[in-house]
Amino acid sequence: MKTPPSFSAAEPAEADIQKQAYHLWIDGGRLEGVERDNWFAAKELVKHRHGRAHGHAVRGAHPETKPARQGEPSP
Repeated sequence: MKTPPSFSAAEPAEADIQKQAYHLWIDGGRLEGVERDNWFAAKELVKHRHGRAHGHAVRGAHPETKPARQGEPSP
């Protein structure tokens, strides 16, 4: 039985995560106390972008998709 191929994507750069987290904070209305949530969301977004850049498409991801702000419906 063959094992499925795996790829090890490098972790995104901390500076890229920080920049994305900042944009999430701005887009989210500059709320206090959401830093940790923004960091983890930013890390996932950057990881998915990084995967697409290396030929690994992410199902359901779209480069123009932005996370909905709190209280706003998702597109």
